[in-house]
Amino acid sequence: MTGRVGARRLAVLAAVPLLGVVPPVGAAARADGPGPSGHKGEHGPQGKGKGQGHKGKGKGRARPAPHRKPVKQQKKARSVRLHTSGPGQAVLPGRTYDWPFAVTAKGPGKAGRAVVRATLPKSLEFVSGRRDCAVSGWTVECDLGAVRPGETVAGTIRAKVARRARPGEALRIPATATWRGQRAAASFPVVRVARTADLVLEKTAPATARAGAPISYRLKVANRGPAAAENVFVHASGPVRLLVGNAACVPEQRGFVCGVGSLRPGETRTLRFKVLPAGNVRTGRVLVYGSRVTSSTIDPHPGNNSATVRTRMTAKKGPAKKGPVKKSPVKKGHAEQAGGKKHAPKQAQAGAPQSKRAAQK
Repeated sequence: MTGRVGARRLAVLAAVPLLGVVPPVGAAARADGPGPSGHKGEHGPQGKGKGQGHKGKGKGRARPAPHRKPVKQQKKARSVRLHTSGPGQAVLPGRTYDWPFAVTAKGPGKAGRAVVRATLPKSLEFVSGRRDCAVSGWTVECDLGAVRPGETVAGTIRAKVARRARPGEALRIPATATWRGQRAAASFPVVRVARTADLVLEKTAPATARAGAPISYRLKVANRGPAAAENVFVHASGPVRLLVGNAACVPEQRGFVCGVGSLRPGETRTLRFKVLPAGNVRTGRVLVYGSRVTSSTIDPHPGNNSATVRTRMTAKKGPAKKGPVKKSPVKKGHAEQAGGKKHAPKQAQAGAPQSKRAAQK
């Protein structure tokens, strides 16, 4: 069987040129001459046909992928950041406040020295600082020491608001931070000087008063500034009842309150009124009567906003009693002479001229 099959295959191959049958693709690839695309092929196991990996001039060849250079990983740049904070409210002249800050370092490498510099306005006086701070003129310099990459170091600048600071003045503090050649600028939050008014209350009253009788009081309210005092009121408390006054006063739980209005810096207002002590304030007791002044404007010195007076109650003045009338002593002779003349009988008096006539006769 094997010999017959081989003989048939040889017969078929021999008849191929005569029948015009196209030889198999594999056989054509091995032969010299035009290839399937019309170009000459090359001797060898591989030709220049379509889809081959070697270079050729035929259309539809696959181009090799372009060569890409490996991307180098970029190094992280060094940087520094400055964080600032402030009191968060209006500041009062003469008071001391803190301005906190923090420095954050970023980047590769070793630790480096970090420094913070801040410029204070003339209305702030440097007091102290945390993290080795010193002042030169109006510039404060804080040395934070060696700071490692990724580390955050905090500090504080403490300063006092000058008494000469103007009400409503805005306090601005610019600052910078440096670390390993890097620099960052930031300003502390703007804070304003509060509008303040120093109110002073003075009160006068008599040292003694009769129980049950009205007592006169005088109140003087003064504003020492530096700003105007708004919505000023005087509150009086004590066991008394208001009788008359020259201000708008209304009763309170234990006394009354009088509206004063607004006071400009250096202005003074005087209140005069009379009160009647309560019935339990009897003779011999001391009437304690206090007052205080308030305002919607901040008063940095509340110690002089109150005044208290004391009045001792004395006995009531009763009606004057009439004493016995004392007669002056009279001499006896004079009394008899006066009495003889006054009480002489009419007959004797009438007879006196008769006797005189008789004598004349």
